[in-house]
Amino acid sequence: MNRTLLAFLLSFLVYLVPAVHAHGGTLLGLAVWAEFIEMRSGREPLWLIMDAVLALALQAAAFATFRWILGGRAIRWLVMIAVVPTLVLSFNLAWMIAIPTLFLIERDSAPETGEWPVACSVPGASTASPHTGVTLALERAREVWVWIREEKTYGILSMPGCVVTPRKLSIPGLHSAIRFATAGGVLYYSLDLDHDGVWEHWYLDNSLPAPVELDAPDSLELWRPVTDARGGAIAWLESDRDDRKIVLGRFVAYRRPVGAEVVRVPLGLPSRSAMELLDFDFDAGRFIIRRNRREIYFVGLDGRSLGEPLNAGPPNGEGIDAAYDHFRLPDGGWVAWDGYRDEGRYRVGWSLTNGAGLYEIPKGRGITAVSASPDGRYIAVSVSTIILIGSVRDAVFVLRTADGAEVWRRYFPTYTRNHVAFLGSGYLAVTFQGDGPPRIDVLEVPER
Repeated sequence: MNRTLLAFLLSFLVYLVPAVHAHGGTLLGLAVWAEFIEMRSGREPLWLIMDAVLALALQAAAFATFRWILGGRAIRWLVMIAVVPTLVLSFNLAWMIAIPTLFLIERDSAPETGEWPVACSVPGASTASPHTGVTLALERAREVWVWIREEKTYGILSMPGCVVTPRKLSIPGLHSAIRFATAGGVLYYSLDLDHDGVWEHWYLDNSLPAPVELDAPDSLELWRPVTDARGGAIAWLESDRDDRKIVLGRFVAYRRPVGAEVVRVPLGLPSRSAMELLDFDFDAGRFIIRRNRREIYFVGLDGRSLGEPLNAGPPNGEGIDAAYDHFRLPDGGWVAWDGYRDEGRYRVGWSLTNGAGLYEIPKGRGITAVSASPDGRYIAVSVSTIILIGSVRDAVFVLRTADGAEVWRRYFPTYTRNHVAFLGSGYLAVTFQGDGPPRIDVLEVPER
């Protein structure tokens, strides 16, 4: 067998090179088979071309090396001690980092802009992000929940005056959580103190001297009530099912946390749909329910729908995946943002009386937090990297809803994941954190 043919055959050994990735690894040959034969990667054509060129270049380099080795003395095989690790390392850097970076990360070249005055700062604290409903009850009350680092406790920052009121809560560790919070220090939280999956449920508002334990309904395996926008009551969804677990009907159940009977209201919506109770407001006489992820219904206290549902989709018609609480109702319309996307850019969409729009986040970033001003003029967005390659800075920016223009932007170190919150329509709280202790800056929002 001549050395050219033998070198060609030996060059196929490159398909045994390990391709290492964040979730483990495979062999180059298996990766090529999945990508080009089974077409399972879902990568765009240019990406596939670059992967094919890389694999062929690696094989060509191996062919040239083997042909040179076979043309001389046996001592030439010692060159493989350097060639093998070099080729393996170079291939993995290109296959798993350099090429994906070209397609998964877009450059964000927007300049830092806006010089909004700082009304006040709270050192050693960061804004917290419990579920707060969709009606902007906290924002309208000019409040935001905060975590006070030194005291290891929660508090409420309110404006004007930059007053921080500590809330002494016994919420230890990972087996506990604030499930829902609204204005005036009202919250529902749960504890699993024995780490056995059995949760205690607690309610607290300013009218109570201490938290009150709530009894979860026996019929529900997972109970996640929401609190009234002004406190004093909790509500949740229940289902009537037959022996085969088929849903026959749905109800909104609500009660005052202390001493009242549970009231169950039949819902006048199709029962065999996925539903979530997002918020409710007794004074306004409505429950806010999401059906099939994107349809938002306003339901009266009698269970009947109050008009046509809102559809959380941007102007181009492609629905935003507003998972759980990624939806807000400022004056004059709605704001929604993607909770998760398999591919493509994350988006923030809005439809308000002063304008509708869609803002796409450059690739490689997900949405950490969004807050809307109650008057609907501005949307604040915090973004952070969602992939383990490349160098993507975090950013916080504010969009003007009338035209979608950025009016304020700051960059932060990777993985900062800052939180943002409007306090009324005149203030914006931004957590600044990096290598040192965090702080909250409350910025004065311009009138236009």
